[in-house]
Parts: sequence; structure tokens; C-alpha cells
Amino acid sequence: MQLIGSRNYRQSNYTVMTHLLPAQYNTLFKISFLSFGTSIYAIYHKHYKLSLCPGGVFLTSIHYWRKPEPWRRKIDMTYVFFALLYQLYQAYRSTYRIQYYTLTLIAGSMYPLAIYYSRQEQYWRSTYAHCALHVLANMANIFLYSG
Repeated sequence: MQLIGSRNYRQSNYTVMTHLLPAQYNTLFKISFLSFGTSIYAIYHKHYKLSLCPGGVFLTSIHYWRKPEPWRRKIDMTYVFFALLYQLYQAYRSTYRIQYYTLTLIAGSMYPLAIYYSRQEQYWRSTYAHCALHVLANMANIFLYSG
């Protein structure tokens, strides 16, 4: 079944339904590994509970982007939402809260931009905006875990 604006790709024994080409979602799969490094950084700075946020984002993101399916996306988006809420709350008492909140706001603005580009069928621009979100969010997390 072909949805308007979507593409089906046969890989192994499953079909991936996505707007993105395999090269694009593989790029997002690779950029997801930034969160693993950020989780290790949090552990190094003894922020054990906070390390679960990027660690979980890493796991749910690679789980989704290795085989993009709607139920995997739901898990990823739900985990990211609750991890973000927890970190926003914890950042209030952080030394670098201004830097964290500023970078998080900029990172968050990349998501609607990625959606906009996707709706314009500019899928590489959408992919790059999503990658920028990951880079900026992980930079914000480094500030949070440094204080």
C-alpha cells in the first residue's frame, strides 16, 4: 500500500514505510549515537539519574531508525518527551541552566523546521534539521551535566 508522500522499501523480511530514503534515515540512525556519548559524559560527572535520559534516547532512537515503523516512533517520541520534562525540571538548580535552556530551546525549534521541510518534500533538509536537533540537544545536555 502506497500512502501519499510516503515510500515503501523492502528490506530483508519487512517493509519500511517512511517519507525518507534509506540514506536519510540511516543518517539519523548514526547521529543518534551522540546520545550514547552524552550519557557516558553524565556518568563521568556522577549524574547517574540524568544519564538515563540520553542513554534511553540513544536506545529508543536507534531502535526506531534502524527499522522506522510507527510503533517504534511512538516509543521513541514518548521517551524523549518524558526525558526532556525531567531534565527541564532538574536544570532549574543547575549551574549552567541558562545555557541549557537556551540550547534546548534552539534545539526544539529544529523539530518544527524538520516537519516543515518534510511537508515541502525537502527530505534532505528535513534530515539535516533533525540532525541539528540531536547535535544541539546533546550540547545542551553537556552543559547540564557539567554543573
